[in-house]
Amino acid sequence: MIDDCRRMYEEDTRAQGVVDTLAADSIKGGFELKVEGPRADEAKRIAGELLERVGFWEQGEDWVRETLNDGDSFLELGANRQGDIVQVTRKPTLEMHRWTDEFDHFPDPARAFFWTDLYWSVGLDLQPPADAVFFAEWQIIHAAGGKRSNSRYGRPLFASARRAYKRTQEGELDIAIRRKTRAGMKYVHSLEDASEGDIQAYQTRNKAALNDPFAAVADFFSNKRTNIQSIQGDARLSEIDDVLHHIRTWWVASPVPMSLLGYGQDLNRDVLDEQAKQYNARKEAASAWVTAQFVKPLVERQWLLKGIWPGSLTWSAEWSAKQALTAIALKDVGDAGLKLKALGLRDETIIRLISLFIPGFDADAEIEAMRQLMADQIARVAANAQPAEEDA
Repeated sequence: MIDDCRRMYEEDTRAQGVVDTLAADSIKGGFELKVEGPRADEAKRIAGELLERVGFWEQGEDWVRETLNDGDSFLELGANRQGDIVQVTRKPTLEMHRWTDEFDHFPDPARAFFWTDLYWSVGLDLQPPADAVFFAEWQIIHAAGGKRSNSRYGRPLFASARRAYKRTQEGELDIAIRRKTRAGMKYVHSLEDASEGDIQAYQTRNKAALNDPFAAVADFFSNKRTNIQSIQGDARLSEIDDVLHHIRTWWVASPVPMSLLGYGQDLNRDVLDEQAKQYNARKEAASAWVTAQFVKPLVERQWLLKGIWPGSLTWSAEWSAKQALTAIALKDVGDAGLKLKALGLRDETIIRLISLFIPGFDADAEIEAMRQLMADQIARVAANAQPAEEDA
């Protein structure tokens, strides 16, 4: 299954476009970490430094892309003596295994995963190879896509579309061969009462015209009554509805609409708007999945290494807008901010709401700047209110 989906990604631009688009949109815009509870400021700082240190914003899209292709990603965490996670490396999907019981629980958290290049049966009664490399549960982040409740592993994005994809490939190949062999116009040369020698002589005299497929005008020469009749190529080559059916069936497995990648046909604006709304909802779900599968285990394990109990904190990752900001969108955000201000909402609340729609907007920095400005104004007012010192 994984090999098929990898091959699909490597060989077909449609599959690559779907996976790359979804991976980029699930990460694009970034998120703001909200942390409340004991040592909240310290926990937020530690998490921010961690994400920068391990290159999450550079590697995160690659992790998501590979997980969509393989169904699983196994990321090994490397920590230094100070308890800082300093690197995250991805292990080969087909060589990593969860050593769990029938309920998918780890009997021994110190030997939760193992890595071997030997073929391995997933039967519960078999033991890992003697040369397997074991990892503790905390060392491996196992991110899974499309994971079922009774399964150890996830499923690739296009796992259920492999049969439709095979039929699509076969249909497109058949069309290409048919066009090459049956699309061109052919001619029938009829020589009245001609012998075999006469036909060969005719072919020899007109060899240049007969063998030139690019001749716009061809002159033929014969010493007998000759009739040249043209035969039109296959007139039904445009009938590809069967192949389009397989393409649409294959694309059902994709969260990315066909129209977004240039495959939409006969769509009006209402349909496109509805598809855009549905895809925006799917992007939000994809970002939530990234939080659950990558951000949460990474951040919480770093907190544990620093002596912060994640259960004592209330935290969330608030993802920013995925679309590039336009002038019209910025105007709409500004108008919304003024209306919220008129309703009596606090400035800090409005700033945090606006940050959800403007990529790269640092709400904390703006709030801190606003507080500093207010403090400076209060200090100036207080200084002006003091009576002037009397001359000595």
